[in-house]
Amino acid sequence: LARARAHNPRDCGGSMTVELRVGSELVGSKGVYIVKEFLGEGGFGKVAKCSKLWSLEYYAVKIMKISREGQKEFETMKLIQDLDPDENHLIKMYECFTYRKMTCIVYELLEVNFHDSLMNEQQLVPLCYIRVIAQQLLKALKALKSIGVAHCDIKLDNIMFKDLDDMNVKLIDFGLAVETNEILTGTKMQVTQFRAPEVILGLPLDESVDMWALGMVLACVYCGYYLFLSSTEYETIRAMVHIFGLPEADVLHRANYKDAFFTRDNDFDAMTDKHRNMYEMHDDDDHKAFIDLLKRMLEVNPQRRITPSQALEHDFITMKHLAGKSKAAYAAGCEGVMGKTPPSDNLCKTFSSSFFSL
Repeated sequence: LARARAHNPRDCGGSMTVELRVGSELVGSKGVYIVKEFLGEGGFGKVAKCSKLWSLEYYAVKIMKISREGQKEFETMKLIQDLDPDENHLIKMYECFTYRKMTCIVYELLEVNFHDSLMNEQQLVPLCYIRVIAQQLLKALKALKSIGVAHCDIKLDNIMFKDLDDMNVKLIDFGLAVETNEILTGTKMQVTQFRAPEVILGLPLDESVDMWALGMVLACVYCGYYLFLSSTEYETIRAMVHIFGLPEADVLHRANYKDAFFTRDNDFDAMTDKHRNMYEMHDDDDHKAFIDLLKRMLEVNPQRRITPSQALEHDFITMKHLAGKSKAAYAAGCEGVMGKTPPSDNLCKTFSSSFFSL
């Protein structure tokens, strides 16, 4: 076996010098990992599904050819491991080691992609399921905020299901994560469809960029399509203005990169009203609560955008607005999905009939 020593932060250097293939063996301090298949590849390197020698366990091993990025991700993951990854819906790291000057980070294996499971089905997702997903990812953002870390790349592809049976999701890929006190104004981050307006306009940046991106994720799940099908920042800003209206004067005054082609045509309410009619099975107050939360997450002014702690106390998450006998049956079904009470058979059938088969 080709030997690798336990991870030393000073020894993550070098470019990828070994051609990996199915069957290659990587030796870490906690075991030998055998490459079974490659799950993805990019500028960072490769992600391989690996089995652990002498066990039935499988892992996702991220193998990077660029040392600085590899060490940066490892240092971020060390901060995250001080939290409870399961409780806070963050991917779990098991170890990091070097193999012939390649940095290998061993993660838990999550094989069910959020985008493929939800967006490719072309069916509406009930609000009770959107609520579960929102609550879990808001917990993730709250945990990251508590340690001063911003993910900076939240998108559909970076959310994975741990367990489809109870809609358990986790936030993955911290390769672009950064400590918030190190983010410089003008830093380019996030893919275009999920890029926060302050990134485009050149405003000061902090972890609120993640709240915007999560709002865009929930909007995608709700609508079944991307709100901004744009490939350039110019198109994205115009789409933002078309949906949310012109940014406040204070925001534009502080922006380093101003766009000269703003027009006010606020049709966000009209767009959501259209979808409300498609969600006939939902309680109208529940729909209004969700849209209110979504608006607060997609507040163009980052200083007024809702925080993770505030969002977790919002009525849509706590379901306070569903109190009362007239809403008891609907609320019971929602609580069942949230895991607060066992759902009744009839309500399970009601929700299941409108939800795609996962």
